[in-house]
Amino acid sequence: MDSARKLRLVLCWTILAVSAPGLKAAELAEKLSLRPAHRAGEQSRVEIALQVGGDVKLVSDGKAKNLPMSVVANIKYDEQVLALNRASLPNRSLRHYDEARAVIKVDKGGEKPTLEGRHSLIAVDKSDSSPAVLYSPAGALSREELDLIEVPGNTLVIDQLLPSEPMGMGDSWKLKDQALADLLALEAVSWTDVEGMLASVADGMAHVSAAGNVSGAVGGVSTEIELKIKYRFDLKTRRIAYLALLIKEKRSVGHVGPGLDTVAKVIVTIQPIAASDKLTAAALEQVPDKVTPELAQLSYASQGGKFRFNHDRRWYLTSDDAKLSIWRMLDRGELVAQCNMSALSGAKKPIMLAEFQRDVQNSLGKNFGQFVKASQSTNDAGYTVLRLVVHGSVSQLPIEWIYYLIHDENGQGVSLAFTFEQDLAPRFADADRSLVNGLRMSEAASSTAARPTKAK
Repeated sequence: MDSARKLRLVLCWTILAVSAPGLKAAELAEKLSLRPAHRAGEQSRVEIALQVGGDVKLVSDGKAKNLPMSVVANIKYDEQVLALNRASLPNRSLRHYDEARAVIKVDKGGEKPTLEGRHSLIAVDKSDSSPAVLYSPAGALSREELDLIEVPGNTLVIDQLLPSEPMGMGDSWKLKDQALADLLALEAVSWTDVEGMLASVADGMAHVSAAGNVSGAVGGVSTEIELKIKYRFDLKTRRIAYLALLIKEKRSVGHVGPGLDTVAKVIVTIQPIAASDKLTAAALEQVPDKVTPELAQLSYASQGGKFRFNHDRRWYLTSDDAKLSIWRMLDRGELVAQCNMSALSGAKKPIMLAEFQRDVQNSLGKNFGQFVKASQSTNDAGYTVLRLVVHGSVSQLPIEWIYYLIHDENGQGVSLAFTFEQDLAPRFADADRSLVNGLRMSEAASSTAARPTKAK
């Protein structure tokens, strides 16, 4: 390792360390193994403190705009390891959250997301090459709940920071791309030069520092991160007991979220416990053998509670009010489709399929090409479902639209318009049907006119 890199790691340790008075690093006569030792059934008490400050970057009418933002979050949970992978690292766990709260401020506005009481039990499932999936066995989380608990420093994956080979004092190793993606909750890491270094050993703890840069992707856009890490590895329990992250991030404005220019500080403390009174045998019985697409779905309730549905995690809500909600679907970081939804008021006379077709053709105007499919059916909830598939073009680009008009026996209903490029149809597949099949009406609909939502 060159002298500049070594100096950077030493400075990282100095900046992040909180040392006891008079504590001196032990001299190692031989290399030290930092291999963790876990067993299924072990339990820990975890506390996470997160602070973020900086700017949110927006683009409106072609003009960039920066707004000040801050986040303060506190999370506490008991966690039990359920299974280990072939490398003897945890890959499944169950958590009981005693506390999960945050205060988010953007410009003059703000919100305080919380975790529903019925979602206090959260299972975590991690495959070797995919991000960890957090889900509730009791029912689908909302996107806001998921964002609250899916923070950097996931305790199921932090062992990936440890070196696979024994290390001497001052020895370094390169952190793997997947380890950093899992640690920082990124979709992917394209490049990194982050290296770890064994800095000292004292009082039964190995003190490790790491620093470097990460280029990755999240929400379908690029992000650049300057990262500093410090953690303590307990040589007796063979587990990480403390983790500190300093994350300086510059994220581009994306299809489903704003850009960021922020600095985040994350402190994670992990204390082994003999037994948790929350992670009981009854709680463990609620956890399925593996996460399924249905269990990983997220929930949405429209403003005013007019309708609700569950959706897969590729759908992101980008705009929401009482009249219209706009969704975008990302697949492997690429924008695939958009869906516009509107609640409909009760109609004296339900709209028939032929009338629905005329309304759709009129709404598309010169962009209309031809109807590919037109159908009327009744779903499991007893709702009448009108569905139209239309081909056309916008600026000579072939487009496919899928329109829905769904209403109950009282005429209350929802209008949906899915839009995507025809070349993306194989990737879109039946995404409309999986969303629509789970849609349920809640209350009397709003006064929105019973006509198709205009596709964009």
